[in-house]
Amino acid sequence: MSIFKEDINEAKERLKAWWDHEILDRPCISYWHPRLNEKFLVEEIIEYFIPWCLAKNWDDIGPCLDDFERVSKKLYFGGDVIPTFFPNYGAGIMASIFGIEPKFMSQTIWFNKTTSIEEIVPLLESVQINMNNPWYARLIRITEYAAKRAGKDYSIAMTDLGGILDILSSFLRPENLILAMKRSPNIIDTCRAIILEKTLKIFDDLQTIIERYGDGCNSWMNIWCPKRWYPIQCDFSAMLSPKWFKRFVLPDIITQAEHLDYAIYHLDGPLALTHLNDILAIPSITGIQWVPGAGAEPKYHEKWISIYKKIHGTRKNVVMDFFEDVKFLPYIYKRFDVKGLFMTIVSLNKIKLDFYLPTFIGGQGGSGNFKEFKRIMRKKLKNQKSLKA
Repeated sequence: MSIFKEDINEAKERLKAWWDHEILDRPCISYWHPRLNEKFLVEEIIEYFIPWCLAKNWDDIGPCLDDFERVSKKLYFGGDVIPTFFPNYGAGIMASIFGIEPKFMSQTIWFNKTTSIEEIVPLLESVQINMNNPWYARLIRITEYAAKRAGKDYSIAMTDLGGILDILSSFLRPENLILAMKRSPNIIDTCRAIILEKTLKIFDDLQTIIERYGDGCNSWMNIWCPKRWYPIQCDFSAMLSPKWFKRFVLPDIITQAEHLDYAIYHLDGPLALTHLNDILAIPSITGIQWVPGAGAEPKYHEKWISIYKKIHGTRKNVVMDFFEDVKFLPYIYKRFDVKGLFMTIVSLNKIKLDFYLPTFIGGQGGSGNFKEFKRIMRKKLKNQKSLKA
């Protein structure tokens, strides 16, 4: 049992079935809300779920975990959520393993070290994955401290290592990378092979540490798994034609997925949808997380329902997340088979969440009058506070 979640073993059993796309009695739904009498600022809850503490202070793992545990005690972990700490150094910390110093600006991490096509292969080849590498040593040290402290009270997620071409783009820059694909494809292939090999080694090293103290595997997506998995992505693929995606991206996705027990592909932005069929054709891809991206219609929009149904129809799992958009929950889960559907919901408004959560996990299912439901619940909460006083 976890000090943060009493029914953690039940949730893990349901997640085991979800990963194997087995028949369930309901979708997997993870949700958070403040416990009774606990209040949060929106900024505080965002920091909890997308923590920048390590990005700001690379070695400050103790205070980061202090904050994580403090806030966790004030949250209710409902449904199939497993309390998880994510050591966030930004998307693509492998770039720092290869020598880039990360820059934290505007609530994100930037990786950039302009490198010529003539320099890139010697640079990548020269990097040693051992304790003399400052960023490798840091990830080992941080992960071990966190995993040992967490034990089985909460899980420690794998840090965000990044996509293979996304990492390479940090050195060559997007426009030069595309030119190199055309003019020097063999050099790009060599770079991909080096980055891929070292990425897989670091994943294995870090996950071995996590398993030494806890159980299972997790990531920034916060989906606990009993075996090894990872979110595979290539945001750079939005700039590529289907032909170049097959040539420069697809082989690495397949290698990564086959290295793991399970894999979820993070499909980001409408421009990446052109590659969906190729990704769905990979047997070792377990599921897809579709993210429309900034400027596009939200993920619960009718426009994207056919995308989710297409993914679901190929026996791939579907991963969706909502932040405060709880009123769309019934609209989504009622339109899909329960098998393979995973939904994450975060809300600071417990009453609103209770109204829209499905009846099969104790909610109202969005039926009835919300104003009347809110009035009744506020009265009930007021009476509970009076009894405690």
